[in-house]
Amino acid sequence: MKKFRLLLAVGMLLLLTGCFSQSVEELYAPPRAPDDYLKLDNKINEVLSAGGEYAAPLTGEYTQKVQLQDLDGDGKQEAIAFFRVASSERPLKIYIYRQTGDDYKVAAIIEGEGSAINYVAYENLDNSPSKEIIVSWQMMSDQNHSLAAYSIHNDQVLELMRTSYTSFQVCDLDQDSQDEIVVVQTGATEESNRVEFYNYRDGMMGLDSSAPLSRNVTGLPDGGVKTGYLQENIPAVFVSSTYGHSGTSQNYTDTAYSESGHITDIFTWKDGRLQNITLNPETGESDSTIRWYTAVAAKDINNDGILELPDPYALPDPSSTSIAVNFWAIRWRQYDINGQSHLVFTTYYNDRDGWYFILPDAWDGKITVSRNDVAGGGERAVIFSYWEGDASEDPAPFLVIYTLSGDNRYMRANMSGRFRLLEGYDDSDTIYAARFIQMDWDCGLDESGVKSHFALITNDWS
Repeated sequence: MKKFRLLLAVGMLLLLTGCFSQSVEELYAPPRAPDDYLKLDNKINEVLSAGGEYAAPLTGEYTQKVQLQDLDGDGKQEAIAFFRVASSERPLKIYIYRQTGDDYKVAAIIEGEGSAINYVAYENLDNSPSKEIIVSWQMMSDQNHSLAAYSIHNDQVLELMRTSYTSFQVCDLDQDSQDEIVVVQTGATEESNRVEFYNYRDGMMGLDSSAPLSRNVTGLPDGGVKTGYLQENIPAVFVSSTYGHSGTSQNYTDTAYSESGHITDIFTWKDGRLQNITLNPETGESDSTIRWYTAVAAKDINNDGILELPDPYALPDPSSTSIAVNFWAIRWRQYDINGQSHLVFTTYYNDRDGWYFILPDAWDGKITVSRNDVAGGGERAVIFSYWEGDASEDPAPFLVIYTLSGDNRYMRANMSGRFRLLEGYDDSDTIYAARFIQMDWDCGLDESGVKSHFALITNDWS
């Protein structure tokens, strides 16, 4: 044992001696980058030293100033760097560096005009293993953008297409296992409001077909364009625009509604061309998708892979003397390839508290909703009451759903008559609970039914 301890001590001494043979500067120096990345850095510095500056894309998934992508499909990543060279006639530049042996060389340069590179993406637009580069160039005006797609073959840049645009999506709309570019155009005239379908044919991205947006479209809100699926998993592009009605499609005289809203046009590939399947040819508008409550957008509300559109309607509020709507119910509708809607279910959608409640069919036309928020914000209550519109009768509360926060939220969730709505949220800062109020009308739900109809609002990432 003594011999073993002696050998261990000698070994440790040798290890320590080896460690401390380095200088203090070497011990505390930052780790060195691999040699190949140092050589890439040297190549990039050549552009910076010649008057260039980094100009990383402003928006999107790829906003790094230097990015790595396998553009040619050979299993090795190219480096893509973004610059602005103010002295150049075309100041925006995208350098593509390819590794050759233990060094890097400039394989290609994409040049553009404007004030910034707004967006970049790498997509497969043809049937080769290579990726094309899609670039949004921001012109001198922040609101004016140019969209272009480029391929790199044999270190040569080929511009596949270029167009102005308001918004765009890259997706396989015609289901040929090859992505296309769907461009949304809005302008000063009705004729300029359209969606264009660019497809790769004969070595270029050509305008294959286009279809009109609804009349009376006045703009495109943030997040107004989404890709999703129709019934039977048919891909589509959903364009929700701001809308000012002309009175031609419907008689909007209900004072509960505002003078502007949103309208959604659904575009898909049908009969060999791009079509707006919800457009009513008689009115020139997608009448069935117009909505005046705009706080809720299209989403896959039931997580079945099909995108649903909200169809809001005002819930009666006998306690209010204002024409403004305080509470909304939302019918969630799926669409088929013929533009026909199919009701999924109806919800009370409480975006303020982050939850929704599926309303049973038997409640239709028989309920009102009110709120009772305790001062301080620790308890917010939504009250469902039975009421069929008789002004001589007061609404009769039958169900309350609570959003509870604060240090005493557990105590308030366990108060007499209350029951918790979500399992597994014991460590959450917010607790959701409910209770029934005894009354004559049978709402048709018990505790388990209320729990199954309650859900949290989640974000869609299209």
